[in-house]
Amino acid sequence: FRQFGQGYLPQLMIKVAGFNDFSALIGILAIILYNVSALRSRRGRIKHGFAVSSPRKQALIQVSMSVVIALVFAIMVFYHGIPYAILIVMAMVLIFSFISQNMTFGRYVYAIGGNKDAARLSGINVKKTNFLIFVLQGLAVATAGIVYTSRLNAATGGAGSGMELDVIAACIIGGTSTMGGEGTVFGAIIGALVMASLDNGMSLMNLGVVYQYVVKGVVLLIAVAVDVSTRKKQ
Repeated sequence: FRQFGQGYLPQLMIKVAGFNDFSALIGILAIILYNVSALRSRRGRIKHGFAVSSPRKQALIQVSMSVVIALVFAIMVFYHGIPYAILIVMAMVLIFSFISQNMTFGRYVYAIGGNKDAARLSGINVKKTNFLIFVLQGLAVATAGIVYTSRLNAATGGAGSGMELDVIAACIIGGTSTMGGEGTVFGAIIGALVMASLDNGMSLMNLGVVYQYVVKGVVLLIAVAVDVSTRKKQ
């Protein structure tokens, strides 16, 4: 059970201390999958007559993202390998991204978030969709609870309390609109990384818990203000 939160991928063939070949293989596959996905997305937009960036700009974006992915995986490869918790997060991000971008249910979610009444009048079963959303949310929270408990090697009734502010701030920083109908899973992950970096930095500075909540609240207010201002301009 502790492997969910504390374990790492094992080595395959190269038994060298400080290098995990299995994690390196996954990192290479991640870079290949990203580039294939980006090229397929570009080809689809061209096919349907949507605007696309220039080939030079597209190549620059893909090279930059590939370098970032390589650096992230290199850190893990030369440490102990990829933690099982990271694999769980990656799997859930890919699954929920596919659902939100490529399935009818995902389109329904965006439609309800944008305008619930319009979605209902267009024939979408709002109650059923909302029920399924809460089911998926429960699944995500349960998975997070398992990983969190395995990392601490203990279970407490107050575990996770206070994280609501972090979650909301992470989503808004990642591009999720407070008005609904906008946002991506990858954006929320970026927001979560920003909040985690902020939290880690404040802990290293030995900042008090009360002041940490104040800083997070200010960050959330700024993110909401930027979102509202952007929506008004649109």
